[in-house]
Amino acid sequence: MSGTVSTEPAVLAFWHEYNLVAAVVAHRRRRELYHVSFSTRGFRGQIMNAMLAALDAGSLPLPAPNATGEAARLSLEMARLGREGTSPVVSPDGPFGPYRRARPGAIIVARESGLPIQPWAVAVRPPLRLGGRWDRHIVPLPFSRIHLEAGEPLIIGPREPLRPRLAELQAALDAVTARADRRMD
Repeated sequence: MSGTVSTEPAVLAFWHEYNLVAAVVAHRRRRELYHVSFSTRGFRGQIMNAMLAALDAGSLPLPAPNATGEAARLSLEMARLGREGTSPVVSPDGPFGPYRRARPGAIIVARESGLPIQPWAVAVRPPLRLGGRWDRHIVPLPFSRIHLEAGEPLIIGPREPLRPRLAELQAALDAVTARADRRMD
């Protein structure tokens, strides 16, 4: 594992494809922190919620895809939990893509909570990628090697505009992903 893996509360940010394996890594490497993630509704969300509960983590259900204003409200709720000591988890390209394209949710949560964003990437060998999914989700096989790469934390000021920081988050996630992949080649 490379990079600084902080044991302080932070907004963990990683691509949606890493959700399963990153939840396990967060539980093992940051056990003393309570993590909360967004979760979809429906069967997939129920499975993820059960797994998160087994890992002593929580979830906030996402609104229906067409619910106006709900995503911003949930980001503020996640920020409130962060201010109370929880470590929020946000997949900047989730829950429905596009693949590896950051959107501002993690920046909103960080800005409103006062927590830094900790970019993460996880490489798994051998990887099992779920075909037919927009995110090419990674599932670790038994006895897989797992490598966590942590980027430098991003500090978002209380009134900072989102757009310039979004490009920075995208670049940080791209860089940490490339480093993780190189380490496992």
